[in-house]
Amino acid sequence: MEALGLTIAGNSNSTNGQLPSTMIEEILSRLPVKSLCRFKCVSKPWSSLISDNPSFVASHLYKGIGEDKDDLLFRRRRRVIFTDAAGNGLHSMHLDYDDEFLASYDHDNRNRNSFNFDDDDDEVGDSNLLVTTATELQYIYSELSGISVSMLGCCNGLLLCMFLYDPQLYLINPATRQSKKLPEMPTQYQIDDRYFCNVYGFGFDSSTHQHKVVNGVIYMDEGVEFDVYTLETNSWRQIPYLFPYHIYPCRNKGTLLNGNLHWLGTRVIGDDDDHSSLLIVSLILTEDQEFVREMPLPREFNSSQTRRIKLGVFREWLCVTHEGDYDQTTYNEFWVMKEYRVGKSWTKMRVSIPYWDLSHSGFWTKSHDLMVFGEKLVMYNFNNHSFRNLCVRGIGKVSSVETYLESLVSPK
Repeated sequence: MEALGLTIAGNSNSTNGQLPSTMIEEILSRLPVKSLCRFKCVSKPWSSLISDNPSFVASHLYKGIGEDKDDLLFRRRRRVIFTDAAGNGLHSMHLDYDDEFLASYDHDNRNRNSFNFDDDDDEVGDSNLLVTTATELQYIYSELSGISVSMLGCCNGLLLCMFLYDPQLYLINPATRQSKKLPEMPTQYQIDDRYFCNVYGFGFDSSTHQHKVVNGVIYMDEGVEFDVYTLETNSWRQIPYLFPYHIYPCRNKGTLLNGNLHWLGTRVIGDDDDHSSLLIVSLILTEDQEFVREMPLPREFNSSQTRRIKLGVFREWLCVTHEGDYDQTTYNEFWVMKEYRVGKSWTKMRVSIPYWDLSHSGFWTKSHDLMVFGEKLVMYNFNNHSFRNLCVRGIGKVSSVETYLESLVSPK
């Protein structure tokens, strides 16, 4: 490869006045994606490094998410992405506020917190309101078909999406504005009396360094078959096994944690009312061959409640929340699995805001978690149960919410 060639005037310590290539790569790996996209115009070697060098792309990524991640780079690259309540817009925002500011607010306003499910338009002058702005990713709609968008997964800066009136899956990098329409899914199955629905997921196999999209085909009273698309080989393959689980169609988005995908479901075999048949179905992506494991739910849940709970992630733990009826049945508790795959580690947590639908956005700081209460965003402090309602200018209610780290990973 040609030398990267960054000349430093008056530098007598570098050969021919140029910085070593390794030093240039280290500097560039710490820069924002937007800057690097501009710097591709500097020279062909720089363009090749930024666009086509897998080692550099990985180095840039792991500066923000690896075990030795730089916390400052992590906060600079972290973004919250969401759709509006109708799914008609995809928006991105930066929310890494000063924790000390939020903490001081909590101390002064601990007794003034309020929350109203019926407020459609929050007043900017509200003393409990935190106001921010978001950028609509309009370019997505100019390049891809469809109006309404569904986010089906997020991993390493890539989004798995599906658009209204378009049955195909797309991978999108919001930071680089690259997108890819995946090849058609295997058509070995037929939509007949046996077919029930599809479920989806997206993750990364750290053992092979491959990104994997999962399509699960559920058959009534039979089980689920999984097809796996590998980005690096641009191909689909089928796992040759019918797994005896029924995954609820309203939970078609797989929950990604520890490199594996999770859905809420039941065993096909046995009495549906049997408490032991209620479980979490986990598809293991990080082994030589994908396979399914069962994980237990909290003991408090029984078969009659199963369709009224939701599986998600709270910080770095699996969590289960209730689902009630809007403005009728509400709850103040949820469960987190403090130790992965250990049923005894399920721990009850409480919130001071009654909810009928609750999820974690994937964004949190030392003092606050960005929670989604119904269709509203709330910065919540679980230490003292204070909170701030978060209002996004020009946006009313929200729907699907994810957190991603800007990266150079290409969906191509």
